[in-house]
Amino acid sequence: MSVLDAVRTVLVPRYLFARQQVRHLQAGLAYLSGRPLPDTRFVLFGRGRSGTTALVSLLDDVPGVRCEGEILRNAVPFPYRHVLGRAARCEAPTYGCKILSYQVRDVQRFPGRPEDLLRTLHRKHGFHILYLRRTNRLRHALSNIRARRDTFHRKTSDPDAGARALPVDPEHVIEWMESSEALHAYEQTLLDDVPHLSLTYEEHIRHADAHQSTVDAICDYVGIASGPVESSYQKTAPASLRDRVANYDELAARLAGTRYEPYLE
Repeated sequence: MSVLDAVRTVLVPRYLFARQQVRHLQAGLAYLSGRPLPDTRFVLFGRGRSGTTALVSLLDDVPGVRCEGEILRNAVPFPYRHVLGRAARCEAPTYGCKILSYQVRDVQRFPGRPEDLLRTLHRKHGFHILYLRRTNRLRHALSNIRARRDTFHRKTSDPDAGARALPVDPEHVIEWMESSEALHAYEQTLLDDVPHLSLTYEEHIRHADAHQSTVDAICDYVGIASGPVESSYQKTAPASLRDRVANYDELAARLAGTRYEPYLE
């Protein structure tokens, strides 16, 4: 490791932590000041590696919309106040943010039941709920594994380094899918009795030609005007599972006869 890399390793996490603390403070002050919330508010709820980053980018392109990323990624003392404070700081007429289910379950500490988060934001504070999920659990697991080894999404302006076939441990893949199933069940407890717009990665995000109609549908759901959008992210992983997994036959043999076999190609 070079000296520059060593310095970056030390300083970058500290900078990100300091920046996050400043944002926590700003949100808290905005909440305490009583600033009014934007006219329209929504939460994009889901799981990581399900297209949420791309959808945030698309929605943030809509005129009059400010859509933030994972505002509850780090623990905050008062999660509800933090969400409301971030919304109050928004100068656009429509505010949105992304909240991932694991952040509710594992990161934040809520007064009362964490499972009441979406219900409270919707009923007491007028947030619309958008729920984005990925239906193919095998592809979802592989996306998570790849994300920890390589870059799955790149800015369109970046050079395309090309996607490499990924060798995987079949048992590790199964563990990811089992974890995904448990998180999916937890998500249903948060969505119980909460009106929401249900979206899937496969239908609404995976193909670029569906992006505009997806944003149009979301804008119609929350009651705002839509506009032309273009995602700043592109996929770099191969489309075929056989091309994505270096030891595909080994993986297929392990999944044969299990409930995960239908996800194979």
